[in-house]
Amino acid sequence: MPVFRSGEQPPSWCELRGFEFVELSGPPRPISVADKKQRLLVTRGTCRLTSKRGANVLTEGQFWDMDEADGPFTADACDRSAQVLIFFGRWGAEIGGCGVFFSNYPRTAKGDPVSYPKSTNFDAHYHDNDEYWVIIKGSGTVVVGSRTYEVEPGDCIPIGMGHHHDLPQVRSDITGAYFETTLEGKKRFGHLWEHTHGPADVRSDRV
Repeated sequence: MPVFRSGEQPPSWCELRGFEFVELSGPPRPISVADKKQRLLVTRGTCRLTSKRGANVLTEGQFWDMDEADGPFTADACDRSAQVLIFFGRWGAEIGGCGVFFSNYPRTAKGDPVSYPKSTNFDAHYHDNDEYWVIIKGSGTVVVGSRTYEVEPGDCIPIGMGHHHDLPQVRSDITGAYFETTLEGKKRFGHLWEHTHGPADVRSDRV
C-alpha cells in the first residue's frame, strides 16, 4: 500500500483518485469538481462554501459533498484564513466516516494486540471499507497490515478493507484527515476489533 501525495497516481484499487489542499484567505476561490464524486473537508478554521443553491458555513472537521449539478462552487474563509481538503474519486452511496483526527487524542477503546513497538494510545483496528489517511501536520509511523511507513505532511496512506492499521509512534504530534469510502461485506461502521467483532474480512488484493 504505497503512500502517495497530491498529484500522484494512487494504487489502481483505490476509490479515491486524488486529493488537494486549498488554502483560503482573501477573496472567494473557485472550487472545480474533478470527478464523479467529490467531498470538501475543512481541516482548519471556518469555511463558507457557496453554490447556486446558496451558502453553507463549515467548521473544522465538517464536510460537504459537492455535486457538479449544484456548481459553480466558491470557497472563502470566514475568519482570516482556513484550509480545506478536497477528496475526489468514484466511491459508492453507502460510505463510512470522514473527519480530522489527532495522535494525542485520549482513547479508551482497547485495540487488537500488536507485536511492534508502540508508544501511543491509538487503537489497532480494521474496517468494512477502504480508508484514506492524509497527514496534515506532524510526523510518525503508520502500520498497515505487515507494512510500516514513515509519514509526514502531505502523505496519503491508502488502507484496504480489513487490513489492521495503527499509529504506534509519533515524532511530532500528528493531525490528520480520514476518509472511509464504500461500505462492503457486513457494512459495519467505525473501528472494528477482532476481540469484539470477529476476524477481519481482509481484501488481500488491496495492497
